[in-house]
Amino acid sequence: MYYTVKTLLGKGESQRSISKLLGIHRKTVKKIKESLDQGIIIPEPIKKGKLLAPYTDQIKEWLEKGKTSVLIHEYLTQDKGVKVAYPTVVKFVKPFKKEEVYVPIPTEPGEEAQVDFGYLGRFWKDGKLVKVWVFSIVLSHGRYSFHEIVLNQTVSTFIACHIHGFEYFTGVPAIVKIDNLKAGVITPSFYEPIIQQQYAAFLAHYNCSPVTARIKRGQDKGKVEQGVKYVKNNFLKRIDHKDYYQLKKDLQKWTDEICNERVHGTTRKVPSQVFKNTEKEYLTALPKERYEIFSVENRKANGFAHVSFRYNFYSVPHTLAGEHLTLQYNNSILKIFNGMELVTTHAIHPGKGHYITKEEHKPPYKQKKSREYYYEKVTAVGSHAVKFVQELEKIKPRHWHEMTNGILHLTRFYDEKLVDLSCQRAIAYGAISYLEVKNILEKGLYKLPLDNPSLSDLGGYGHELSKYDNLINQ
Repeated sequence: MYYTVKTLLGKGESQRSISKLLGIHRKTVKKIKESLDQGIIIPEPIKKGKLLAPYTDQIKEWLEKGKTSVLIHEYLTQDKGVKVAYPTVVKFVKPFKKEEVYVPIPTEPGEEAQVDFGYLGRFWKDGKLVKVWVFSIVLSHGRYSFHEIVLNQTVSTFIACHIHGFEYFTGVPAIVKIDNLKAGVITPSFYEPIIQQQYAAFLAHYNCSPVTARIKRGQDKGKVEQGVKYVKNNFLKRIDHKDYYQLKKDLQKWTDEICNERVHGTTRKVPSQVFKNTEKEYLTALPKERYEIFSVENRKANGFAHVSFRYNFYSVPHTLAGEHLTLQYNNSILKIFNGMELVTTHAIHPGKGHYITKEEHKPPYKQKKSREYYYEKVTAVGSHAVKFVQELEKIKPRHWHEMTNGILHLTRFYDEKLVDLSCQRAIAYGAISYLEVKNILEKGLYKLPLDNPSLSDLGGYGHELSKYDNLINQ
């Protein structure tokens, strides 16, 4: 306004006409003319009093204590009674905040790769409009990069893209710096990230380590973020179609012929040349076999300590009944995790409605014992008990375990020597049965002398009935 009035006055316009032309009061025009007559060519800036100026020292103190603008606004309005808008507080404290200085950190060849996703929009795939993302992995030293079109950001997709990237590089960097993606990181913490189980296993397979970027610190993975921006600004803007399959082909060609062949804006070098001449030899060799990707699901173990999977039930240790577990599976193998711990592995059953149970998952008292287990136990009872079980195994090959358990159970109520003597008497009379041993103990028949008949003479169960009567009626 000041310069406009000066110009009009110089053209001979009157104060009245200038006032009418500019829509301002004649006194304002007069005041400007007087300033010009005094030789004041540049007008003095209008100074406004700052509402928060009286609280400057207090605000600085709050900032030094790490208080945010939200808290400072709350203190001023509630504690100090200042009627001030939040944007005013933000504007006032900004000059007092110390800006973080970012120092570029150079990386050695093969030391680091950075990965991230970027959204590219919707494209037609098999007659459907689908959302499309780009996965980018950039070698930090020379900016050699790999890009892949994906339809989701699941753990399986995330790992598959890494594998394709490593194979494109024909090697593996020492560390991979990832964003706080749900696919790769459970708890976003730069210092103690809880990496997803399968992602951690995948990196271990490739002899690589993960590092997560700090929250709200884009500079930690600035190389790949710039790479994603380059894909959007250089590649995507070349695309004049919406075909998903054509997009994948176009991206691969663009990566090979343009992205990795241009002079990089920061390094001022061609990424492909840096990779071939320097960085490639510093990468760790690929493992002999690809990492096998498993699908992941969550399940709750039922009261029988089994998890349901594809219409069958698979056992877990009995202590995990009712627990929430994680399943990892492919077409043949089912792995079950409790947190980060692998608790069991099953071969997937091809049928339906089956219970696939491992003996060691049962409670101890329900587990089927080995033959060695039973003989170890009866050996502690006595030599006659061992002979009794040997005969029992011959005549009852399918049920001798249960009867042997019965014999061992008798030692809870009778001295082991008495049980052993009872087994001796049962053997002598060819009465190879748990009930006979129990009957001998209950009636105290182990105290009576033996007639010393021979088992071979009796022919097993073919003994004389009078002998049997003597056994139980003496």
